[in-house]
Amino acid sequence: MLTSTNQNSVSERTSVPQNETFLSDAEISRRVMRIRSGWSVGEKVRRRREAEERFADLMGKLVGDTAA
Repeated sequence: MLTSTNQNSVSERTSVPQNETFLSDAEISRRVMRIRSGWSVGEKVRRRREAEERFADLMGKLVGDTAA
């Protein structure tokens, strides 16, 4: 049977830095507003109701966890 071993330990490996660009709050808000501007009134209403339902579910779970 042939066996191969890795000669480099984890600490000896060089890592490649990640060049991430973090967006400002203003840039995120601008992008969200641009996306929302393309929504119809019906879609805005539907999305608002879904968000309210998710929030109510979350609050119910949090309150239920503290009561138990």
